[in-house]
Amino acid sequence: MAQEAREIDPCKVLGIRIDQQGKVTRSNRIPTVPPSCNATGPEAPEDGVLSKDVTIDPPTGLTARIFLPQQQQDAESVQRLPVVLSFHGGGFVLYRPSTILLHGSCHRAAKACNAIFISVDYPLAPEDRLPAAYEDAVTAFRWLRSQALETEVLDPWLESRADFSRVFLSGESSGANIAYNLSLRVFDETGALQVPPLRIAGVVLIQPFFGGIERTTSEVRLAHDKIVPLPVSDLLWRLALPEGADRDHPFCNPLKGGRPSREVLKRFPATMVAVMGLDPLLDRQLEFLKMLQEAGVHVEQRIDPTGSHGVELLDMAKAEALCRDISTFMSSSSVTPSTSSL
Repeated sequence: MAQEAREIDPCKVLGIRIDQQGKVTRSNRIPTVPPSCNATGPEAPEDGVLSKDVTIDPPTGLTARIFLPQQQQDAESVQRLPVVLSFHGGGFVLYRPSTILLHGSCHRAAKACNAIFISVDYPLAPEDRLPAAYEDAVTAFRWLRSQALETEVLDPWLESRADFSRVFLSGESSGANIAYNLSLRVFDETGALQVPPLRIAGVVLIQPFFGGIERTTSEVRLAHDKIVPLPVSDLLWRLALPEGADRDHPFCNPLKGGRPSREVLKRFPATMVAVMGLDPLLDRQLEFLKMLQEAGVHVEQRIDPTGSHGVELLDMAKAEALCRDISTFMSSSSVTPSTSSL
């Protein structure tokens, strides 16, 4: 099966072309969609959820798409909602928050969890290799903190509806990798990244995208997977990692030489890790989950034995089940003493 995987054209699978200079041209086979609100029109909810695009860092042009569930008409008072700082998947190379599949995923999650989702439009590789996405995640986090501190122009949705004592860091696939690396910065013992008045109630990692030089059993067994066969995974890492880095770089393989200290990990709040039984990355995700548990992190594992990588974007029944799991986790999570003291 590994031999078959080597015959796969990863560029064809991803819908990209790479020229001799290394420039990537992306296809538009998966369309984008506008938010429900724009600068000139009225606020028009889409199935009970409003969405809009905002600029969160004018100097760099960093933007995000915010999803806000509508409040029930008969509510007696304004209901403040948890805030989810979210990072989309795409192997660091593809997609935007406006990509129809990812817009729909955040829309469903916002509605199911009754939470404000902020999907960050981080820079893509190889034009902006890692750690560029991590740095923009930090920028987005600082912007969110400035909203809680009321030190910048306030977004009216966050000003009126956000509960900054219930903030979650979340991501899918490569976005889960970003959310994890942002968490390392947030909970670093040096306190270089200031957190209060935000309180991080939990971390949600959906099929985190990791790799490594040595192949795992699940990678070999599922080498011909339709979504992330080995040649596709290898190409994505080649495009995303710093020039000259291999797949045991800490950005790709957190279990190798760059393994984070237990002192940092034990400061993590409750963390949900969702994995799929038919994902080639399964073994790496389970090893990562074990690393968190051994460091003392309270980990809540969700496993779908018949799910594949990214299935929640295509299978609505599985998407709804995952949204229910996330909603349950968010409802049950509370700020621990360690995080509230940050």
